[in-house]
Amino acid sequence: MIRRRLCILAMPLAFAAIAGGAVAQTPAPVGFIQVVEATHPIAFFRLEATSGHSEVGAETDKTAGGASVVAGAPIGAASNMALALDGTDGYVDSTFKGGIQTAGSMMAWVRLAILPGNAPHILYVAGESETGNDFDLQFEGDNAVHFYTAAGSNLMYAPTPSTLVNQWHMIVATADFTTAARAIYWDGALVAKDAGGGIANKTSEFSIGASTVFRGRYFNGVIDEVALWKRALTAAEVSAIYASTKTP
Repeated sequence: MIRRRLCILAMPLAFAAIAGGAVAQTPAPVGFIQVVEATHPIAFFRLEATSGHSEVGAETDKTAGGASVVAGAPIGAASNMALALDGTDGYVDSTFKGGIQTAGSMMAWVRLAILPGNAPHILYVAGESETGNDFDLQFEGDNAVHFYTAAGSNLMYAPTPSTLVNQWHMIVATADFTTAARAIYWDGALVAKDAGGGIANKTSEFSIGASTVFRGRYFNGVIDEVALWKRALTAAEVSAIYASTKTP
């Protein structure tokens, strides 16, 4: 009897007896992909190959021009892959269109191959370009990332230039058109906000690495884990998404 009692006490703490004699195990840590999906994006392109589909819904994505599969962002997922775009004609087209009405957010992991100020053109990350009613995220010659939500109206953030090239960063941009609030998050932290607002009801195609309206803005570097929401993510949600990459 004494020996049996000692064995029970020595059981791993990961297990616990519950009603009916069943044994429950502590759930495994939740990772980046699960945390993103729990926020209910309307599109989530993992960019694991030159063609694929959204993790949610039925939308698809496909590369055009100079694009290749390389090692992906450090999100804690095994064998994560991403797409390297050549800065000349490579980009990712998708079948997703519209979806952004009274608010929206988008996320992308990026690894620039060139300092934006040294690039021959704007480096487009992702968005739904539309004349007079933009929803675009891009790097410009001032080495800053710019978030456009209407004709000529943009919010920007300029990281330290030495941290930009060949380093992974997670960018999230949010906009609420009912309150005119916009925000940019860099590696999970809020770095810029304003009340620049914009026009609601986006109708254009969602593209990655190049605008389908403002031609020639080809991204030079690697893009991964691109997601789109029809609402403005909260600061806590963005922080949780970034923190999930550190989950063992």
